Amino acid sequence: MAHTAKTFCRNCSALCPMEVTVDNGRLTGAIADGSVSPYGPYMCIKGQSSIDFHNGAEERLLHSLKRDSEGQHREIGNAQALDEIAAQLTALIERYGPRSVALYHGTGAYRSVLGAQLEKSFLSAIGTPNLFSTMTIDQSAKWVTSGRMGFMASGKPAFVDVDLAVIVGNNPVVSHQTYPFGPGESGAPGRAFAAAKKRGTRIIVIDPRRHETARYADLLIQPLPGNDAAIFAAIAHILLRDERYNKRFCDRFATQLDALREAVAPFTPELAAARADVDVAQIEQAAQWIGEANMPFIGSGSGPSMSAHSNLNDHMIEVVNALAGGYRRAGDPVRNPGTLNPRTPVETVIAAGRSWETGVKCRTVDIGKLYGEFPTALLPQEITAPGPDRIRALIVFGGNPVMGLGDPERAVAAFGELDLLIALDPRMNETAELAHYVIATSQPFERHDISAPGDSLYPSAFAQYAPPVIEKPAGVIDDWAFFWELAARMNRPLQLKYWTYGLDFDQIEDSMPLDMRTRPDPEAMIRFLCKNSRVPFDDLRASPSGVRPLLAPQSVLPARADNGARLQLCPPDVAGELAQVLEEAPERGFRYQLTCRRILEAMNSAYRDNRRTRDKYPVNWAYMNPEDMDAQAINDGDRIEISSDAGRISALARAESALRRGVISMSHMFGGLQASPDPLQRGGSYTGRLTSLQQHLEPINFMPRFSGIPVNVSIATGD
Repeated sequence: MAHTAKTFCRNCSALCPMEVTVDNGRLTGAIADGSVSPYGPYMCIKGQSSIDFHNGAEERLLHSLKRDSEGQHREIGNAQALDEIAAQLTALIERYGPRSVALYHGTGAYRSVLGAQLEKSFLSAIGTPNLFSTMTIDQSAKWVTSGRMGFMASGKPAFVDVDLAVIVGNNPVVSHQTYPFGPGESGAPGRAFAAAKKRGTRIIVIDPRRHETARYADLLIQPLPGNDAAIFAAIAHILLRDERYNKRFCDRFATQLDALREAVAPFTPELAAARADVDVAQIEQAAQWIGEANMPFIGSGSGPSMSAHSNLNDHMIEVVNALAGGYRRAGDPVRNPGTLNPRTPVETVIAAGRSWETGVKCRTVDIGKLYGEFPTALLPQEITAPGPDRIRALIVFGGNPVMGLGDPERAVAAFGELDLLIALDPRMNETAELAHYVIATSQPFERHDISAPGDSLYPSAFAQYAPPVIEKPAGVIDDWAFFWELAARMNRPLQLKYWTYGLDFDQIEDSMPLDMRTRPDPEAMIRFLCKNSRVPFDDLRASPSGVRPLLAPQSVLPARADNGARLQLCPPDVAGELAQVLEEAPERGFRYQLTCRRILEAMNSAYRDNRRTRDKYPVNWAYMNPEDMDAQAINDGDRIEISSDAGRISALARAESALRRGVISMSHMFGGLQASPDPLQRGGSYTGRLTSLQQHLEPINFMPRFSGIPVNVSIATGD
């Protein structure tokens, strides 16, 4: 008999509340549940795709697999797989030490609360520092910026309080990526932008493409990619030149203003406009509006963080935000003070930490951790470089690193040298195809979860507990249970802790020791994670649509005393990078730059094979400006070849007038690893083949260049 159940989506950080229909043990539909949600009734297409996937679409794995001596994957029971994995990991650690084991945390693991907590406990228990994730091949430039500049403990303003939103290289209406990196609301983002326009909020969009968010823009600047550092150095130049910056804020909370003034002096608006190929008046206009704003929020997405000079790009964007005082001030309202993890924002600076300069370092490069993680682009050489403690076993939790890394020849060769590769995933993705064991994991509607990953991201205080709404298939295992079962077999005790980014797991004192003989109750573990919540766990359990606690108005507190910390606007390495950008010449021999783009139907590599996605995007189109196509006699649908200094791909051209000239726009995680002249192969055109893991890497985080890649285009010949 059919019935409905409340839950929430776990595709992205919005965590939108849902109501699903269950009929005879099968999920048959989902709608948005706006009864309590801070977003109102909203659910994007990926919510329905998750229902389809749960029911077997995209060849969902229902049994774990083991690769045999002939390279074929055969079904294996989870108990046997865990026995074998535990024995092999124990032998590797005994022979080579704990650093021989590493873990990669992918997009699919971010919203699995218990799995993400127990993975940290497992790594601590075996004593390995080797943690990698998607973040360091995505937007770790923002981590580098906070590490070099420091950050305001008061945080960025809520979107409802912003009078100027500057959105750089981000399309939140599609990506749902907003706070804390950029202005907007993750759930129902278009609705939030429309409301902001009615409030009179000015919106500036800086992006090579006139995308879905840009329709709300009062000012749209379409630069050549890779010039964000120059543009924002020029805006800083104007703000300092015209004395339009927030002197009160900078005098109290910032330092190195003189060094900044000197470093950006050569970056005139004329120079930046020439570099970025935009109208100088647009840069002056943007600077004027930023200087006039009372509560600006200047932020970015993956564009600046994935193109050339990504660390400097994000640093200069944050510098301009600091010059404008784009943070909550003492007395400003705190719209979401946290529910599960309550916070009391204080107007003070958290000093620059430069964590990568101290502590445990990578084996192959003198670089330490960023927010507790090593740079993922270094993972291949950490596997292949000779040494007794090289990485020999890798657990991949909810990710597809062999594809996400780009440069497939180098990545695949490195993964092939692993003694043990384990993939925890419900899909047979490219990494799983190389794995010795593929552990079929449960899906969100089959496990216990709590909205901890969104606790600070909701526009107002909100929390939701989601118990399973349907039983998981007999052959799959919860990802948290995988880590517990593995630790139990290896005689390694685990402790559950409430870990969040920026915390050292081993330094967290409050913990729940787990019984390693009796499998823990997931509800009891979530109850522990809610021990400091403003809403008791029992109330959350009794409120399946979630709870918006009634809280007294809260505001940012003034600091009790000056801690002496200041935002480091222009440390010496940043000044040096600005000087390098000033002196560099354009890369010659390339006519275009290729940028990445988001689509609403997929989340990185998830749902790219969903029927709805394939119906709309049968191929990974290479979007080009029609005038560029005319100049090369390229027609819609023509097969073209796109080449960089790292590789070559085939694609099908499609005209898009919203794209500026000189730029090609493609999605990032489509196609297959192997080169093919057929753009229809698995949706074709894997842009990672245009990326190098040895050249054009950023300092500190070793971020590859995934966007703004210099390329040439030619009409394909032959079959």
